[in-house]
Amino acid sequence: MILLLIAMVMATLLVLVPQLLRAHRKNQEEKHTERMQALERGIAIPGDESRARAAGRTAALVPMVTVIVAGTVTCFLVAFRSEYLLSVTITVWSVAGLISLFAITGGSALLGRLAQLDSGEPEEPDEPGQGRGSQVH
Repeated sequence: MILLLIAMVMATLLVLVPQLLRAHRKNQEEKHTERMQALERGIAIPGDESRARAAGRTAALVPMVTVIVAGTVTCFLVAFRSEYLLSVTITVWSVAGLISLFAITGGSALLGRLAQLDSGEPEEPDEPGQGRGSQVH
């Protein structure tokens, strides 16, 4: 049964991954063609949003993976009847919660910063009266 499942997963990967790569390449070629046509016509090119997309995906995927890992660890603890079930489970889920909180907070802050950079707004100074490039005499 395990070999059958492995064979099904491998067959799916061998079929699915090349199709996804072809679709991505076609999409990139279409975007490139549109950008070149816009440049030829003198139209302003929209900004690249790949950084924001990556930040959003990271902020979403990290909590998902940590919850799956915490659930897996809890299942193994229950299956093997660990004597430290409660303490390890509380620790695992607490760490998973903290990692998820940091990932969501960091991802949201990064998305806000990228939006600020894309809009062209000036940076806020770190301390009152001082910017990043200012010198104190």
